[in-house]
Amino acid sequence: MGFFDKIFASAAAPKPIIDSEQEAFITIITAAASSDGVMEVEEWDTIVDTLCQKKMFTHVDLKALVHECINNLKNFESLAAAVNDCVPLIKSENKNMVFSVAVDIVLVDGSISPQEQQIIEHLKEKLAISDDFAMKVVEVMLARNYGNAA
Repeated sequence: MGFFDKIFASAAAPKPIIDSEQEAFITIITAAASSDGVMEVEEWDTIVDTLCQKKMFTHVDLKALVHECINNLKNFESLAAAVNDCVPLIKSENKNMVFSVAVDIVLVDGSISPQEQQIIEHLKEKLAISDDFAMKVVEVMLARNYGNAA
């Protein structure tokens, strides 16, 4: 480790601790939305709409939690590392839903960037989503968002 590595390593923020399924869910979908380097308005709108519809967020201060999750993402080594830490907190009955929401968010503009494709493939693997289910989700979301491409 070089001199500057030592200086900057000590100044780095500690790795975030994700301690609830709600926080893990928001972190995962925010990672997916920001994977191409830009969080589009449509992606943000989809996140907000989804969170407001889910009963698991009924008694949660969404504004504070979303803010915390966005800040936490900056302190992970990578978006894949964030997904790796979050997946174990997702209940088995919610894994397909989390995957579907992430796919919806990245496809809301009707296309998928290489970075978005990479995070979705990583999420699919970590959540143990079957190829058959993943294909159906992508097909439905592409049909749902048809015509949204700029």
